[in-house]
Amino acid sequence: MVYGTVVADARDGTRIEKLTQVGRYAFGVVWGDGHDSILPHRTVRLVCPCEECEGVQAEPHGAAAEPKRVDLLGEESLFVEWADGHETLLLLTELRALCRCARCVGEPDYPISGR
Repeated sequence: MVYGTVVADARDGTRIEKLTQVGRYAFGVVWGDGHDSILPHRTVRLVCPCEECEGVQAEPHGAAAEPKRVDLLGEESLFVEWADGHETLLLLTELRALCRCARCVGEPDYPISGR
């Protein structure tokens, strides 16, 4: 399922070119700089910045971690309505910061060989 696309400058790492569903558990994001991220729904829900979620440490389960509706709002925000009725609004810079791939967490290019 494709949620949306935004025409963006190919060098811009905080714009989404393509947002898709990965299996039943994650968002797949292709960023304007060509980078790909897989962001688990639970991770996105856990960082919800609203007052209701602030300070909540529990892992979201069931409907709390299932997106019902997803919209790109302009070129700066992502809106998610969860199956339990909760809504999350994140800036795309916040969403990009959730990527935990080796490149984004600062791993060396060749960690084993050391080239």
